[in-house]
Amino acid sequence: MRAIAFFAGVLVATPSMAAEQLIFYTANFPDATSVQLSVQSKSVSQGGDYDFDVAIGLVETDASGAVRYEDTGRHRARVRCSYPAYVSVGTRKYPMALPLNRSAPDDWKENLWITFCAAPSS
Repeated sequence: MRAIAFFAGVLVATPSMAAEQLIFYTANFPDATSVQLSVQSKSVSQGGDYDFDVAIGLVETDASGAVRYEDTGRHRARVRCSYPAYVSVGTRKYPMALPLNRSAPDDWKENLWITFCAAPSS
């Protein structure tokens, strides 16, 4: 399954996707398959080094939009907004080079950080 290969080694397991969940990243593949990452739950972090604790969901859909795979576990990530900014998954920290280089390819970790830390623009 493409979703497993896409997410393997990055996070470790995720729940159902409801209409009100925030999709923060979509990967599209040549066969019109897509994999969407969404915020399943969020809370202000109790850890002093982090701002938010997040649970991430994963759903793979086919060309018609039908769900081909939906992860059934919970992927946990932590987000730190201020310098040194990073997204943490398990024991691995992914630093956010600020300002973000938006000409670089989309990165789910940057998109997650932006979702929680970037100031909204009008």
